Amino acid sequence: MKKILISLAALAFILTARAQMTPEAVMGMTPDLPSAAALLNHWKEHNDPNRKEAPDSDILNEFRETWTVANRQVQEMQKKTLAPSLERSAMAGKVAGTNMTVKQASGMSEAQAQAMAGSMVKGRLGELGLSQADLAKLQSGNLSEAEQEALASKVMAGKTGGLTMKDMQAMSNMNDEQRKEYMQQSGLGASMTAKMNADKGKTVSSQKQYQLVAEMTRLSQEEFALQNKANGMITGAQKEGRSLFDRKYRKADEELRAEIGQAAVALEDAKGEAAYKAALARMNAAQSQWFANMSKFYGEYIPMYRNAVVGAMDCCRAQILPLQRQRKDIQEKLYALTGSAEYALSENIPFQAAYLYFEFSERIIDFELEL
Repeated sequence: MKKILISLAALAFILTARAQMTPEAVMGMTPDLPSAAALLNHWKEHNDPNRKEAPDSDILNEFRETWTVANRQVQEMQKKTLAPSLERSAMAGKVAGTNMTVKQASGMSEAQAQAMAGSMVKGRLGELGLSQADLAKLQSGNLSEAEQEALASKVMAGKTGGLTMKDMQAMSNMNDEQRKEYMQQSGLGASMTAKMNADKGKTVSSQKQYQLVAEMTRLSQEEFALQNKANGMITGAQKEGRSLFDRKYRKADEELRAEIGQAAVALEDAKGEAAYKAALARMNAAQSQWFANMSKFYGEYIPMYRNAVVGAMDCCRAQILPLQRQRKDIQEKLYALTGSAEYALSENIPFQAAYLYFEFSERIIDFELEL
């Protein structure tokens, strides 16, 4: 009955949080962690050598059951609310290098896809001042020196607005006044100015995009460092727990285990009731002392471990989530600037912190150490 009540309470809370799919709602669906005292009591109930009856409850299994229910609900919420929104955003994004959306491209036939790919290649070659025939020549690898110079000249003309290697050679021995007159008479002055004006908007846009990508990369690096920090809190606590055991409890543990082994041999070899009772009393005393030693260790270690799990979860909420919201804002700006499907899924970014928060909570059940 107790387990049923816990599950119903968790479900009621989950259904309330489900009204809105936000990172905070996902975090709020995380079951409350067992207290340090409850974890210690769980260990004692399951390891007391003198206990004759099975424990009344199992808080670890109860927590796992509640966590599993919540996890299932998180996935259901994601499927019903977030996933459709993300799909719409992805489908509306443009395929890189085209004005076609992903949704439009996904409905294309193979022939249409090949035609689009050819158009993209043609467009990029056009930006360089080259043609498909020029590309074929380059791919052949059989270009003479004159042909290489001619292609280089075409690329230069495409990028500058008409200036060729021939023009460069013609102006190499001219003074400034002569160059100015040459540019005017050949029409290069007007065409190059027009090219520069046309490229100006693209340059400003490219610079803005570069700055945004650089900032997003910086934030991603900070997030990665914080994720390592959060995970390190838990693994660090485990490491410190083993160190604590080695410093204060291992010697007694080894001595008591040896004593338990010797008492077991004495029990097996006991001749007569008196010898058996003496060996049994020796065994019970050694086991009780072992249990007391380990209970003292876990009484000292469990709060340390629980604090580490809580610290990792807090890191997700207080540090990683704000960074991810910044990254979301930047990605939205990149999407507005480029329309690219690459930046279409910004809505999902802050949920990564929420999912990590949720996953860290499950690690509370792994408090026992291999010693």
